[in-house]
Amino acid sequence: MLEIKVVKLKILIIFLFSVLFLKLIYLQIVKGEYFSRTAIKQQEKYLVVYGKRGEILDRKGRVLSMDRNVYSVFINPRQVVNKEAVGRKISRVLNLDYENIFEKLQNDSYFVWLRRGFKDKSIVDILKSLNIKGVGVKVERRRIYPQEGLAAHVLGAVDIDNCGIGGVELYYNDILKGVSGYMLTLGDGKNLHLDGFGKTYMEPKDGNTLILTIDQVLQHYAEEESERLYNQYKAKRVSIVIMAPFSGEILALVNRPGYNPNAIKQNDLENMKNFAISSIFEPGSVFKVVSTATLLEEELVKLTDMVYCENGAYRMGKRILRDYRKHQWLDFKSVVVNSSNIGIAKCIAPLSKNLFYDYLKNFGVGEETGVDLPGEEPGILRNPNSWSSYSQVSIAMGQEVAVTTIGLAKIMSVIANGGYSIRPHVVSEIRDENGVRIKEMKAEALERVLSAKTVEKLKMVLREVVDDGTGKYAKSSLYSAAGKTGTAQKADLIKGGYCKDKYVASFMGFLPVENPKIVIVVTVDEPQPVHLGGVVCAPAFKNIAEKALLYLSVSERDQRAEYEINRNFIWN
Repeated sequence: MLEIKVVKLKILIIFLFSVLFLKLIYLQIVKGEYFSRTAIKQQEKYLVVYGKRGEILDRKGRVLSMDRNVYSVFINPRQVVNKEAVGRKISRVLNLDYENIFEKLQNDSYFVWLRRGFKDKSIVDILKSLNIKGVGVKVERRRIYPQEGLAAHVLGAVDIDNCGIGGVELYYNDILKGVSGYMLTLGDGKNLHLDGFGKTYMEPKDGNTLILTIDQVLQHYAEEESERLYNQYKAKRVSIVIMAPFSGEILALVNRPGYNPNAIKQNDLENMKNFAISSIFEPGSVFKVVSTATLLEEELVKLTDMVYCENGAYRMGKRILRDYRKHQWLDFKSVVVNSSNIGIAKCIAPLSKNLFYDYLKNFGVGEETGVDLPGEEPGILRNPNSWSSYSQVSIAMGQEVAVTTIGLAKIMSVIANGGYSIRPHVVSEIRDENGVRIKEMKAEALERVLSAKTVEKLKMVLREVVDDGTGKYAKSSLYSAAGKTGTAQKADLIKGGYCKDKYVASFMGFLPVENPKIVIVVTVDEPQPVHLGGVVCAPAFKNIAEKALLYLSVSERDQRAEYEINRNFIWN
């Protein structure tokens, strides 16, 4: 009996050793390569090495955005022995709340950030002198905006990881951030990098530099004026765009309220929205430029044609159309100069709605301008099939249609440059990390919208708007200007119809008339207590224009010579 038990025990032992042997064979031979690769992966640490983010410069090479080295402090809570004492030391050095530091020290992980992105190296030196086990400092790169809030809505901002979250920082993020490198090294069981064990290293490639069309000086003029408008008229929003009409280069773009991309606060998030390209509104009377252009191009009216303006009140079916000032007989030029709703309505009524719609589309109404900034809204233009019997007249006066400030700049550029639709843009060229140009953004004349004959008539009419009409506060002794005012009631989105006390005031124009150098558009949302575009926005146009032309040193002889260059370039 005992012998049988011994035999069974031997068999069991042999069986167990056989199983163990087979398992070892399986692990060593069958799965050996797999476990070898796994062990290597556990020891190897793949560290991303980021390159320097490219700079953003204005058109004359002045720095608007750049990278600089900053310091970030981290800790391994598992290595801290006396957490209370360490917490108090660190809180004093980093000037942080002790309770917050102590809470982080209770973390069971191997890595916790304590403070990121500061530039004071003396703090680093003090920390090193304390020789606290588990505390480390990492040198990182952070985005700096030397001009603070200047051109903030063009530049945008970056997040904590230096990736774009707005403006050209976002739109051109892949170009600015460059190509990351990496280091393949060894690490210990606590997932910490072991110094001196680097195996493979690939250098990162620094990001490219953007040269903007923005001129820092012109931007400053626009910023100054927008701040005045915002405060003086207690406005909800202010947007100003300065654009070169022949090239589509945006020389300045500003919104109020603004923000400082160096220190974005919670309440800045709404202000980061670029209202000049993303806030749509009914334009009101500035839109009569499009209506007038259509009528003149189709030769439905002459500037000398007389129109009876009904002494300020005109019934159209169930609707009574009114003018701000009462007029009787006006020639068509004076209809535009005095911004008569009744005069425009009578002239536009016979026009085919499909033909009018085609002109609106040619001007880019209801479409994005194509500007190289994120978040652009296309505006609103309904198909003629959905128009009511009043729609054509309403649209001709700037109602039942929505635009953006930059959309108005594109419309006015058509007249300023001789009749061509142009694409606005804010980047003029891209250079590599060595400063070599790798791409140039040239002017894109999209298509002819108006004939040269119509353009010259429009220039004459819009010049008189400034000289003797609703835009007289834009007039200056230093230059000749052409433009149009607008005062649009805001739609009541809750009750329907229009708000009685909420308006968008606007003025858009160009100068000098002989050779338009710049287009300026000013829009003010809900100005108080005055709301007329000719009173609120036209003076702002004048203030910016006078400074701009003095800065640009535009002489009469240079104007004529450059006009011929621009004319030949864009017309041919």
